[in-house]
Amino acid sequence: MRILLVGEYSNLHNSLKAGLLANGHEVTLISTGDAFKKLPSDVLIQAKRIEESRILQTLRKGIFKLTKFDLATLEIGYRALDWLVDQSQYDVIQLINEYPFKTPYFIEKRIVKRLRQLTPKLVILACGDDYIYLNNIDKLPHHPILQHPDIDFPYSEKYLTAAHKKYHEFVFELKDLVISTDLDYHPIYKGRTDYFGLIPNPVNLDNFNNTQPEKQNRIVIFQGVNRSNYYKKGNYYFDSALCIIRQKFSDRIKLICVTSLPYAEYIDSYREADIILDQTYAEDQGYNALEAMAQGKVVFTGAGASFCERYQVAPNSVAIHTIPDAEKIAQDLEELILNPQRIAEIGTRAKRFVQEHHNYLNVAEKYVSAWNSIKSDDAVSASSEAQKSDTKNSKPTE
Repeated sequence: MRILLVGEYSNLHNSLKAGLLANGHEVTLISTGDAFKKLPSDVLIQAKRIEESRILQTLRKGIFKLTKFDLATLEIGYRALDWLVDQSQYDVIQLINEYPFKTPYFIEKRIVKRLRQLTPKLVILACGDDYIYLNNIDKLPHHPILQHPDIDFPYSEKYLTAAHKKYHEFVFELKDLVISTDLDYHPIYKGRTDYFGLIPNPVNLDNFNNTQPEKQNRIVIFQGVNRSNYYKKGNYYFDSALCIIRQKFSDRIKLICVTSLPYAEYIDSYREADIILDQTYAEDQGYNALEAMAQGKVVFTGAGASFCERYQVAPNSVAIHTIPDAEKIAQDLEELILNPQRIAEIGTRAKRFVQEHHNYLNVAEKYVSAWNSIKSDDAVSASSEAQKSDTKNSKPTE
């Protein structure tokens, strides 16, 4: 098949692309690189003109300060439409999220319309924040918005606005299928029309060799912080827990903390780590956690009751289920520090778990099966509606 993957947040689409290529498909990935993460992409859509101009950058900052509108999203939207104009048909187009480029809604609608015209099968992943997920927040007691009503989460809250609801309804009229990527989304989408189900995140195991870093005299604990997600990921609780651990075990541990690193640097920065502090608000592992587990790290992340039931694993056997409680996190860290053999045991099981359930070659086949489940009549109907839309096939004017 000829496949277009649209958007990238973590390395999910890159790993899926590798699996699809290995299985004989033709795949193109288009994305913005997701800001500072600088994730790789075949077609990298960036606001080069604005970013390379001191005057435009100054204007951009001024407009954002006054209105919270990022001028760069206009250029990103233009460049995406410009590239799409000349594209021929794809057998499948898959969006990383219902809002993959984060451009103004009137531009994003044009992008999605054009994507719909280019394929008989348009698929959306339930991955990252989206309208349906956040509108069922009452079913997500662990979510930071409920845990911290005193804190603003403007990025997430945007998905609850009337403007986004209108955009969401537009996109979901055009899509053929929704696939969730982990157990935080599956209960929300279960039973909905056009929901295929959960396909575990693909992890490219070839990216991680079996060479273990030289063993340290101290246990190495790593925390990677994304400034924009500090409260959303629960880093506050990790910081508080580490204060407790430092006082008790300063001679036994080494702490590494990095902030907002590009993806390649981030992966390299925790090579020597034994323990990774990932997040406190999840039932399942996100992508960063899985890649760390694939390397035999002990990860503090989501591994709750629904996860243990689905994969038939014992609690805390492949990852440490983490809740927003600094004292509990400190207790779990202390147990590992006092019993270092558990670190090796959990790390070995974590690596085996990822190999069994997240192998990118096997997961790629599951995606192909999901895409093949789309009924041709429904796909043609949605595509026909897009053809009738007011999207023009001419290039947008500068």
